[in-house]
Amino acid sequence: MDRRYLLRGVVPALGATCCFAGMAGLVKMAATEAPSQVLVFLRALFGLLIVTPFAMRRGAAFFRTTRLKLHMLRALVSVCALSCFYFAVSRVGLAESILLNASSPLFIGVLAVFMLGERLDRTTALVLVLGFRGVFLILKPGTALFQMGAVAAALSGLFVAFAKIFIRKMADTEPVLRTVFYFSAFSTLYCFVPLLWLWQTPSAYSVHCMILAAAFATIGQTLLTYAYTHNNAAHVAPFSYVTVVLGGALGWLFWREVPSPSSVAGAALVIGGCIGTGCRVQFSPSGEYIRATRWIGRGMSNHIPCETAL
Repeated sequence: MDRRYLLRGVVPALGATCCFAGMAGLVKMAATEAPSQVLVFLRALFGLLIVTPFAMRRGAAFFRTTRLKLHMLRALVSVCALSCFYFAVSRVGLAESILLNASSPLFIGVLAVFMLGERLDRTTALVLVLGFRGVFLILKPGTALFQMGAVAAALSGLFVAFAKIFIRKMADTEPVLRTVFYFSAFSTLYCFVPLLWLWQTPSAYSVHCMILAAAFATIGQTLLTYAYTHNNAAHVAPFSYVTVVLGGALGWLFWREVPSPSSVAGAALVIGGCIGTGCRVQFSPSGEYIRATRWIGRGMSNHIPCETAL
């Protein structure tokens, strides 16, 4: 293995997956003593406290932007993604929640058709169908095992897809730090307003868990951005799914969660579909879909993903 790829790709990408899995585990621990919306607010607030000092060092001119509406929309869909994901983590298995949240490449493939007017070639369409088949296997609709928490996790993947598209639309003018700052600022505001009526004071235990979760998320975002900046996106993206394995290990170790056979089969299809879509981003021989996927692929290396876009 190339030493440069090992040090600038594999190591930071795997470090990021460890941070994201730890973040999800901490959220699940905090959810035992605080509602999910309070946790989302704490995550946004602590993220804002972390990023603000770095942004302020750039001076007042750094905060000027012509993309304020896009920042607001990105923050709104990201809050929806966080809310769905945190609710899911408190209701279903850690591995299933992480996996469905990470299914955003499947949704991006579909959204590219409607938002960018792109056409899918047959191979990409088949990959997407198989990936979404995996999502349904995990959701288990029409059975006694069907849970709203799993639906919320899948919705978080959809909202993450929207967030990535909005981020890509801003990538030509907005540096990473400004994007993260406005995400944190608007997310904190969006979460704070409803809590004026719905506030429940979290325990010290929950607050400490969320401080650590915010720190893990920030470190993970930084490591993953470093890996994407120095490597081809298709060479880094597959490592993101190691988070699912680590989440499953944490779920079994601390909560004795054991995925069902249908969930395992669904996970294989979802991961295969997401990685397959990523491969089409780089290697599609057809001109029908390559423009959309290149558009998406560039965005992956130009922003800090918010906790696998959280």
